[in-house]
Amino acid sequence: MLPRKREIVAGEVEDLQKKTRAGEGEATREEGDAAMAGRGNEIDEDLHSRQLAVYGRETMKRLFGSNVLVSGLQGLGAEIAKNLVLAGVKSVTLHDDGNVELWDLSSNFFLSENDVGQNRAQACVQKLQELNNAVLVSALTGDLTKEHLSKFQAVVFTDISLDKAIEFDDYCHSHQPPIAFIKSEVRGLFGSVFCDFGPEFTVLDVDGEEPHTGIVASISNDNPALVSCVDDERLEFQDGDLVVFSEVHGMTELNDGKPRKVKNARPYSFFLEEDTSSFGAYVRGGIVTQVKPPKVIKFKPLKEAMSEPGEFLMSDFSKFERPPLLHLAFQAPAPFCQWFQGCSESYGCDVWWYCRSGAKEQ
Repeated sequence: MLPRKREIVAGEVEDLQKKTRAGEGEATREEGDAAMAGRGNEIDEDLHSRQLAVYGRETMKRLFGSNVLVSGLQGLGAEIAKNLVLAGVKSVTLHDDGNVELWDLSSNFFLSENDVGQNRAQACVQKLQELNNAVLVSALTGDLTKEHLSKFQAVVFTDISLDKAIEFDDYCHSHQPPIAFIKSEVRGLFGSVFCDFGPEFTVLDVDGEEPHTGIVASISNDNPALVSCVDDERLEFQDGDLVVFSEVHGMTELNDGKPRKVKNARPYSFFLEEDTSSFGAYVRGGIVTQVKPPKVIKFKPLKEAMSEPGEFLMSDFSKFERPPLLHLAFQAPAPFCQWFQGCSESYGCDVWWYCRSGAKEQ
């Protein structure tokens, strides 16, 4: 990270810390823990109004009850931990076996020169805690075990070997209930994220958009029924969408809250897969609202996804070959890192070719 960029980010964190202190006065760590324990899943709508608009109430409740592990407190891990604390999860546990070095100051904006030599995770706890006293922030040092992972609803790894990642992901995937496993890394200008939320993960809102609505103008007594809406605004319904009716006068049978399927959708009308010939005659009024059914997504374990990644997320449609190429590129360093960690000498990457040539053994 450039020095100027580091100053900007560090300034943003300092501003957030000041705002938190100003809003909470001289709240102590114990007061923050008590507030966290007492809030339960209640949502402060004034404090979290923007998050409610983006996430929705159901997601916010799950967020407030989540214990999250973040392993690897370099630049990427620090940014993830900061966002989790500000989002307001129940607790964030930091893990890192490494100690702070001078080069860490270029990416982790929570660290200073006074932290050099300390454990990275422990050095970040206090400043992260100051961002939100309602979130319990703690550090975990030493080797991680699968038993440690069972305490969390989600685990995020930013600095982990491929073999260890596969081992932990298999455990999280088969755990009951499944533990959300996320592996992320940054290589220069490129990044990679792998998510495994278990064999079956239910998505309550597939696109995050507000449900489409329309004002009913008429409904025919036919099979299928033709529903016409006022022409003030085009309808956004598509074939196969599910809709419910409310406030319909006359044809009150449609006000039962039962989702009905749309077909032959047009700008101001659509057909309803429903026989309304025996219903009461439509008189006036009515609102039709789109219903978003939950969607179940099946995730592959990391070991399987490495060889069969499936469909890639396209970021540049002019470079269709780029995603699979990057998928291979991110796997390439793993064998070398595995070999290098087993090297008995404390060589750096500058002598990689020296070691590979066999000169070391000679």
